[in-house]
Amino acid sequence: MARWDWLVKPEQPYTRGFVVRVLIKVILLFVLINLVYLVVQPLPMINQLTIYNTIVPGRERFPYADNPTEVYNLSIGNIDGIFSAHRLVGDAIRDDEFRVLLLGDSGVWGWLLDNDQTFDACLNRGEFQTSAGYNLFAYNLGYPITNVLKDILILQEALQYDPDAIVWFTTLEGMYDDDQLAHPIIQANREDVRRLIDENSLSFDVSQLPQTPNILERTLVGQRRALADWFRLQFYGLAWSMTDYDHTNPRFFRSPVQNFPPSEGIPNRGDIEVGGLTADLLAFDVLEAGIAMASNNDVPVLLVNEPIFRGQGANSDLRYNDLYPRWAYDAYRQMLSEQVSENGWSYVDLWDFVPPERFTDFPLHYDAEYTCRVAETLAPEILSLAD
Repeated sequence: MARWDWLVKPEQPYTRGFVVRVLIKVILLFVLINLVYLVVQPLPMINQLTIYNTIVPGRERFPYADNPTEVYNLSIGNIDGIFSAHRLVGDAIRDDEFRVLLLGDSGVWGWLLDNDQTFDACLNRGEFQTSAGYNLFAYNLGYPITNVLKDILILQEALQYDPDAIVWFTTLEGMYDDDQLAHPIIQANREDVRRLIDENSLSFDVSQLPQTPNILERTLVGQRRALADWFRLQFYGLAWSMTDYDHTNPRFFRSPVQNFPPSEGIPNRGDIEVGGLTADLLAFDVLEAGIAMASNNDVPVLLVNEPIFRGQGANSDLRYNDLYPRWAYDAYRQMLSEQVSENGWSYVDLWDFVPPERFTDFPLHYDAEYTCRVAETLAPEILSLAD
């Protein structure tokens, strides 16, 4: 019988010197790895490495979730990361395609809607064609929270995928000038945002953006959260591709408020007096920059003032909803109309298109049926951009 004594080594006690030498080697290796990472800065490249559009399909809407483990989705801030997971990046341009990109907030993204109930799904089911016979195909580039600077950051990245037209949904809540730098995606992509502001001569105080990361923040240790998010998004992609769960709609939610306090103030805008909303307080320069950016790439833009909830209860003569006092929203619509007229923009105002009873949990969210009705109403306007 073969003997195995040769595998057994005599006991050798670990001396203090041995432990110290091991610790020194571990520390040196850890420092070396972080130094190499600091020099190479691989995170941008890593964010573009993905299982989406290869091992699993690309997502129909950008990654976003409040409850990642339940829906196999994840909110990440990096602009490269959210695009790498989207189907737009992987879809080759079809010969008969009129490619349309949809920009906007959570309503465009599809909050409380399934993937087959969003604007893009409604448009793609409609089999709409341009006068030249090209088939309209829409991509959902909406991202939750209303913010027009966030929209043109996404637009800047999206233009490299050869769109034929842009449909840009907006509303007063996304236009306040002093809110533009607060969006998480804006904060997470500071260098891209600074370039965007500089190249378009936008009047924002870039000191409100996070400072350039220090040496520690550029190491593997400093970027461990971003790396973990990247890994989790890839991991969730496998589960998502098998279950199709990327968003869970709650069984119960609170409908928009019908009765309002006797106030005409704008929420969280104590510095704006009643009747004091002026054009310089709104980010019309961002709208202009986004439309010019698309125009410079020969891509037309349709601007859409999206539908809002209109309460019918107490003090509804003072307020449309808890976001908008009547005087402020009416002033915004007037100013937007003037900007459209002065600049010759393509524009559709659907502010009162959706009946109040069709709104769900928020003054900007409405049900699946009216999402498709809005899409069908916009389809001729979108197709006209092809001409």
